[in-house]
Amino acid sequence: MLNKFFKIQDTVDVYIKDLEQDGKVIITFHKMTTRQRVEIITKKNVAEFLALLDGKKSVIEILNKLGKFSSEEAEKLITYLSNEHLLTDTSLNIDIDHRYDRQINYFDDMILDRRGSETQKILASKHIVFLGCGAIGSTIAEILVRAGVQSLTLVDFKKITKSNIDLHLFATEENISESKVQALAKYLTKINQKIRIKTFDEKLLPNTDLSRWIDNKVDLVINSCDEPYIGHTSLKVGRYLQNFKIPLYIAGGFDAHLMSSGELINPPFTPCIDCSQQTFTKALEGWKPTYSHINTSNVIVENNQFDSENNYTVGGAGGLIMMSSFSANLSCIKILQFLCEDSSFDHTPIRYEYLPNKGVMTEFVLTRQEECNVCYK
Repeated sequence: MLNKFFKIQDTVDVYIKDLEQDGKVIITFHKMTTRQRVEIITKKNVAEFLALLDGKKSVIEILNKLGKFSSEEAEKLITYLSNEHLLTDTSLNIDIDHRYDRQINYFDDMILDRRGSETQKILASKHIVFLGCGAIGSTIAEILVRAGVQSLTLVDFKKITKSNIDLHLFATEENISESKVQALAKYLTKINQKIRIKTFDEKLLPNTDLSRWIDNKVDLVINSCDEPYIGHTSLKVGRYLQNFKIPLYIAGGFDAHLMSSGELINPPFTPCIDCSQQTFTKALEGWKPTYSHINTSNVIVENNQFDSENNYTVGGAGGLIMMSSFSANLSCIKILQFLCEDSSFDHTPIRYEYLPNKGVMTEFVLTRQEECNVCYK
């Protein structure tokens, strides 16, 4: 330990106050990320020792400079501060891109299993498959690439239209008529040229062979594919992934009345996909839509309302860019913690939904169904 190099973590502020007791000070360590505080009452020479911990001088060099400070005291102090996650051992040279320094500082405070730089390496090793590259799926992909994920598979059959530009952060007028997967791949590569991307300009159908897109090296599949319906696509994908123990994150569910976090399906830690779907089915039991009647279909759509030249899409769920972005960012809080292999990760499958018309956040917990043969083998 005496030959190692230490420094106070970058996210920790240190405050020192003299006490009336002779030679005593109170040292307060304030963790900026978590707002936690650690306080010790000790001798003034401890404060002097801490001031010299700059990550460039070894402990023995500092002790030689201070003089009246024993190696036993130094080892006890360093052990205590390390256990409180207040110190960084700069002797451990982990090769990491300094673009992630602030994120690594966050991991140091929030994921206590290991150093933040080690967590960053774990994140960089993950391979994520995206089914659907619309407003939510593409934004999640961008967030994860900016966070350091370097291996992705993108699947979507659609092309970019003018109406996509308002909701798809990666799309511009130059991308109109280009496939979503190609446009998104180019956009993500501009963020990080080191990333590896596979693209499939294909549609998810009942008879699709998922093995072409998903192999046993995949760490997570994120489904935001809502055609024909995200419940149906998730059921097909979730049942397939259960055989290979690959987790599924269902992202989506934004429109004019809510913004949603989505949920992680990862049996046996969570209910299986069938149980999750049954949870929604039972919760919506008795719900019926309100029907309107018209005499002729041209009351709704006239042929001359279409503008094929400008490539507009008529209809679709109502929404704003901030709604899909909110859903994607809310989802990524959970997704990133899971990908970083945080031992404190809570697998409780809670879907959070913000209702902008009411200004409230609701919770919906997915549960195991008693008759399920998957969850109760």
